[in-house]
Amino acid sequence: MKQLVIISGKGGTGKTSLAACFTALEKENGTAPVVVDCDVDAANLHLLLGGETVATASFSGPELAVIDRGRVADREKCETSCRFGAISGLEVDPFLCVGCGVCGLVCGEGAVRMEKREAGTIYDRNTPYGKLFHAELEPGRPGFGGLITALRTRGEEEALRRPGSLLLIDGSPGIGCQVIASLTGCDLALVVTEPGKGAFHDFERIYQLLRFFGMKTRIVINRSDLDRSLLRETERYCFSHDLEIAGRIPFNDIFRQAAVAGRPAVELGDEKLNSLIRGIYQNVRSAL
Repeated sequence: MKQLVIISGKGGTGKTSLAACFTALEKENGTAPVVVDCDVDAANLHLLLGGETVATASFSGPELAVIDRGRVADREKCETSCRFGAISGLEVDPFLCVGCGVCGLVCGEGAVRMEKREAGTIYDRNTPYGKLFHAELEPGRPGFGGLITALRTRGEEEALRRPGSLLLIDGSPGIGCQVIASLTGCDLALVVTEPGKGAFHDFERIYQLLRFFGMKTRIVINRSDLDRSLLRETERYCFSHDLEIAGRIPFNDIFRQAAVAGRPAVELGDEKLNSLIRGIYQNVRSAL
């Protein structure tokens, strides 16, 4: 089983659109992939792949501290022990509590108990292209790293039941712990960026993260014709850090049309775009 993660460093670069295209091309080549959408804050890959939900499962995140006010001997010690400011008037704010349990350790009177709480829902979906797992994190809940790990575990178990299948991961945007949970253990990371100041800054940061983990990396520059000078800056950075550019995709309205139609862009019949994406797909497949 090979694992490919597609990440971006920021949202809006076209990462999910490319992931949908790769899913369709993998199915076209005769092997239905197993796909995991790790953007648990705003999952949207299922909007492009379609299908139907066949099962759901609740996910319990970090526990919530509950305080018995009548048993607290030192109120100030209890409240100041929380570095997240979740305790005020011996009431626990569920949106600030991360379930670390420090308040229970310092209390000494057994006044604090930790209770389980639902943090999100995992969806098991059958699509025309293969199995898809995605999730929805409850608003304000901590534990998205754990939720992503649970998602990936389901994807890995499914892929192991299908010898030779690719585990394709649509990673979270950014560089935080949710991204680390998305890419840990993958065989290759495909970074999607674009010629923009903000995108270039985030691209530099995501590269530092990938270098730290020693991950094999390929780069795709989307909307490559929007700013020639920034395109050259991105290319120079790749060349100076020995990063292979798998392809450049000029701006194309087909991606918007595909989002409206709820289909991967490679199915909408733009021969030039399809040729570019197929070339990127073959480059990545060879690297795997």
